[in-house]
Amino acid sequence: MFSLHRSHQLLVRTPCMIGLAAVLLTGLAAAPASAQSGVIAFQDACSGRLYAMRGDGSARIALPLPQLPQPTAEHQYAAPRIVDVTTSGPLTVVYYVGIVRVNQNQSTLVDSGLFAVQLGDVGGVLLPDAGSPVRLTLPSDVGFLGVNPNIARRGSFSPLRDRLALVADSQTASVLMTAKVDRDASTLKVTGLSNLVVVGDLYSLGLPDPTVPPSKGFTGDVDYSPDGSSIVASIYYDLWLVRLSSENTNVGADLLTANTDGFAEWKPAYSPEGTRLAYTAGPIAASGGVSTTDIHSLTLDTRAVTRVTTNQNKGKAASGRHNAMWRSDGTAIGFSAFTSATPRSSPCSTLVNSEFFLINADGSNSAAQITNTNGTSVEAWPKWGW
Repeated sequence: MFSLHRSHQLLVRTPCMIGLAAVLLTGLAAAPASAQSGVIAFQDACSGRLYAMRGDGSARIALPLPQLPQPTAEHQYAAPRIVDVTTSGPLTVVYYVGIVRVNQNQSTLVDSGLFAVQLGDVGGVLLPDAGSPVRLTLPSDVGFLGVNPNIARRGSFSPLRDRLALVADSQTASVLMTAKVDRDASTLKVTGLSNLVVVGDLYSLGLPDPTVPPSKGFTGDVDYSPDGSSIVASIYYDLWLVRLSSENTNVGADLLTANTDGFAEWKPAYSPEGTRLAYTAGPIAASGGVSTTDIHSLTLDTRAVTRVTTNQNKGKAASGRHNAMWRSDGTAIGFSAFTSATPRSSPCSTLVNSEFFLINADGSNSAAQITNTNGTSVEAWPKWGW
C-alpha cells in the first residue's frame, strides 16, 4: 500500500528570459544521445543511492553526493530524493539528501540540503562535472513555522529552466514556492538559487476528500506547465491547477479532478505539448492509503480521463503502477511498478523488486521494461528530463 506522505494564460516573458531560452536552444543544436532520449534520474531503494541513465535505460551512473564529515565511518546518507532533472543548459539533476551521524544505534541529522549535479554526455557516457555536487541554499524562513525550502523533496523545473518550483512541508503546512535558477554566464551551469517567491500553502488552496476528511492525502507533488503559466499540484487527493502571475505569485487554483470522491489522484506530469496530464490514481482505503494504483491520463480541455495501465496491458508490471513520466515526443509514458518476487539470492531480496516501464500514452500496447535489474537494485521515485 502506498503510505501517505507530506511527503492558461500565457506569461509575458522578459527579454532576459527570452535570451536565456535562446542560449539554451542554441546549446541543443548538436544534441547528444542523452538529449535525444532524455535522462531518467531516480533512487535505488535498495542501496539508498541516486542514479541517472538515458531514457532507454543505458549509460547508468551513480550521482555524486556531498562528502561525509569526519569520521566518515560514523556518518551515512539519509532519505535522498530526486527533485527534478533537465537536459537543457546543461544536463542537470537537482536532489535532496540528508546526512546523519550514527552513534550507539542512534541517528542524529547533522546536515541536509538541496544539491545540483551537472552531467556531461561524452561519447555516449554520462559523466558528472568535476565541481559537482553544488549546494543550493535558500533563506530558511519563509513565514510558515517549520517550513524550510532547503529540505524540499519535491519540485519541477520551469519550461525555460529559469525557475525551480519546490514544495517543503511541516506538520501543518505544505508550501509551494518558486526560485530563480542562477547560472554561470559562460557555461550555463547551475550555481545557486535566489529570488524565492512563496506561491502559497497547498492545504489552503485545495479541499479534503469528504470520504476521509481528516487525511492530508498525497499533497505536494508538482509539475510546471510547458507554457510556464501554471503549476499542477496534488492537494489532498485531487489534482489542482495553480495559476501564476508574471511575478510568480498565485492568482487562483482550479480543481482538475472533480467528482472523484473516494479516489486519489497524485504524482501529476504534464505532456510535452501541455494538453494532457499523466498521473497515479486509485481507490482510497479506509486507512487513507491506496493499495491498488494505475497510470491515468487527463485531457485538459475536455477533462476526459483514460486509464492507461490495466491488468490486461501491464506486461510484467505486476502491481504498484506509479510515478508517471512522459517521453519527450508525448507518445509514451514511463512509470515504475513492482514485478514478481525478487530472487532470494539477489542483493535486494528483502525488498519487492521495482523496475521502470514504458507504455503507449493511450494504453494500446503492453508495457515494456526500460530496466531489468532483477533484484540487483530497486528503481524508485523517477524523474524523466528532456
